[in-house]
Amino acid sequence: MSSDEQVFLTTPKSEPYFVLEGQTDLILECSFSPKYSNRSRYEVAWTMVTQDLPKHLTRNDASFVKSKYELLQNDRKYNLQIKRVQYQYDNGKFYCTLLDKENGAQKIAQATVVVMG
Repeated sequence: MSSDEQVFLTTPKSEPYFVLEGQTDLILECSFSPKYSNRSRYEVAWTMVTQDLPKHLTRNDASFVKSKYELLQNDRKYNLQIKRVQYQYDNGKFYCTLLDKENGAQKIAQATVVVMG
């Protein structure tokens, strides 16, 4: 993956998502160029960091916290839906990552979620 390639077709918006506690169905968008749809070579994942601690939410087709997050995906789309926003879990940074398993190169798109009272 060279730095001038367009890896992402859509990414989370660059400004923070200001959301209310209890808000439902917040969707963080992430999709990839067709070249990166080969899952045997490219691994996709969502990770979040809250209170300086990283937590893996998804990897390829696997979703690790199904009660809180839903993976909305097809060949290129890899969106993350927060089912019901909670400050203690969701106030932080979310990362959509594409990993090239052949050479270790990574591309990352970031979303910041700010939960308000």
